[in-house]
Amino acid sequence: MTASTAPDTPPSADTPPGRGGGLRAWIASSLSRQLTLGLVVALLLSAGLLTALALAVSRGAVRAEHEAAAQRMAHLFEASLHNAMLKRDLDGLSTILSALGQVPGVTQARLAEPRGTVRFASRPQAVGGSAGEQLAGLCLTAGCAPPTPRLTWYPGEASERLHIAYPVLNQARCAGCHGAPAQHPVNGVLLLDFAPVATTGLGQGPAWLLLAVGLLSLGLFAALMSLTLRRRVGRPLGQLARAADRLAGGELAARVDSRAPDELGRVSRSFDRMAERIDHTVGALREERRFLQTLIDALPDPVLVIGPDFRIRLANQAYARLLGHEMPAVIGQCCHRVGRGLNEPCPSTLLTCPVAEMRLRPEPVHSLMTLRRADGGAVEVDIEAAPFTTGGAERYTVEVMRPLDRSIRFSQQQRLSTIGLLANGVAHEIHNPLASIRLALQACLRGLRDGDMPSEELIDYLRLVDTEIDRCVLTTQRLLQMSQAPSQELRPVRLETALGDVLALLGEEFRARRVTLQLGGIAPEEQVLGDEAELRQVLVNLIHNALHAMPQGGQVEILAEPAEAGASLRLAVRDNGCGIAPQDLPLIFMPFFSRRVDGQRGTGLGLAICKATMERFGGGIEVSSPPGQGSTFTLTLRRAPAALPDNPGPDLSSRPVP
Repeated sequence: MTASTAPDTPPSADTPPGRGGGLRAWIASSLSRQLTLGLVVALLLSAGLLTALALAVSRGAVRAEHEAAAQRMAHLFEASLHNAMLKRDLDGLSTILSALGQVPGVTQARLAEPRGTVRFASRPQAVGGSAGEQLAGLCLTAGCAPPTPRLTWYPGEASERLHIAYPVLNQARCAGCHGAPAQHPVNGVLLLDFAPVATTGLGQGPAWLLLAVGLLSLGLFAALMSLTLRRRVGRPLGQLARAADRLAGGELAARVDSRAPDELGRVSRSFDRMAERIDHTVGALREERRFLQTLIDALPDPVLVIGPDFRIRLANQAYARLLGHEMPAVIGQCCHRVGRGLNEPCPSTLLTCPVAEMRLRPEPVHSLMTLRRADGGAVEVDIEAAPFTTGGAERYTVEVMRPLDRSIRFSQQQRLSTIGLLANGVAHEIHNPLASIRLALQACLRGLRDGDMPSEELIDYLRLVDTEIDRCVLTTQRLLQMSQAPSQELRPVRLETALGDVLALLGEEFRARRVTLQLGGIAPEEQVLGDEAELRQVLVNLIHNALHAMPQGGQVEILAEPAEAGASLRLAVRDNGCGIAPQDLPLIFMPFFSRRVDGQRGTGLGLAICKATMERFGGGIEVSSPPGQGSTFTLTLRRAPAALPDNPGPDLSSRPVP
């Protein structure tokens, strides 16, 4: 079924739904870009952590190296100090400390007593000063464990500086000056201050090598991961995304054709199978739609399928031709715009709109409407509409139209076809009187030629001729009444006259098929509302069908009885044939449905016209057919309120039953 509006355009692969443009949207639109960005961020974080680790390792290494050097230097000068002390060479001690203060990297060298007084220093101004702050925390008295050198780092603005407090332990050979080692364990403390050292740089040591190797490894890892992601993830996903975009854009032949054994390969093959099923399904739907369009195009009457939004979902070529439109200008447009040239739906207060009626009551609707052609001309149509609901519970309206002029021609053609069915009876009704007239005229000619015919006998023959001519005239009048076009107004019709004329035309067929007739309940003055010609056609169809239902002979009963408190009349036409199959009963009033017991092919329009005619009369038609017990068609006719002028028809009560 054709949709009324074009489908929504699928979002572009470069513009995700709900996001604008910009770098963020550009990255978010591609999984490869997101993976690459994540890899770069991970690489930067790893490089940062590696650099921090290298810096920490470098600082520790620099510190350890300087501390070891300081201790070696202090230990080296400790031996010189001991020798100078043993010799009591005070000048040598001053010289040693001065020389120590000149060593590259050493800013100051001092030798302090355990009490904190500086005795010797590389800077003369420091001699006699206090070093208590540097000695704080060192246990230099008796009873303490032998003190170890203490190294202290002091922070600076751009670097750190090292300070070492190196206890010079007392020895037995020094007891003469400094006392026994047990009471005086420390002779003094060598205090060395070193120049500031940049411990926060990478330097040239193993930290630099660690950083270089780490960064190189990260770069190599990133390159390998990027290549792997591009080949194993990015490229397959890109192919899958492009195929999905092509499929969403209507290219049903889009495939990925991946042979990769991994998860993405399986997803790609599943996508191809899904696309194959979609292609097959859409192809089947297109074929079904083409078949449906061809089917309704084959219908001679205009057909429409209208949605609840008044848009035409389906239409056939007959509708397009009726209004003079091309099919593309019809499908998807509003019915009121195409059919009536209106911008708004038809006002329900002025006419019966089938779509609006379906919204109120989902029941079949009959309507008369004036449509406007593309050239501005008007066409009157008779519309039969019915609802149907899809699986999504959306209600649609099916309209079948018939131009009124075609309906009139169709009804007239059917009426003439009915007259053709009566040809045998009509020929008999006219042939017999003509044969009698011929015999009477031949007898008159012989009598007049021979001169021996009495005048009374001649008068009798002429009266016979006149009577038989009246029979012929009556038969032709009955045929003319059957062939008249229907009137637009309902008028009183004398039922006895109409039925009598029909039975007269069918009398020969009754006799030929060995069928008897039983009448009852029809008063001579009975009048009903309708059209005389159409009522005769309905009676002919019903009685003719009853005759065909009894190929081996039988009986037809035509009985009348009042109904609805006398306001209506029920006229039953009953036969004792084989009846109608139960599965065919719901179909017999449908156009073009025909099932005859005698094997003859009918038009399938007789009962459909009977039903439409009775509904136009304001009555109805019903059928009952117990299996094997014949069929009964019952007409409900409205009685006429006024009597007809005195023009009695044939007396049915005295009619000889065939």
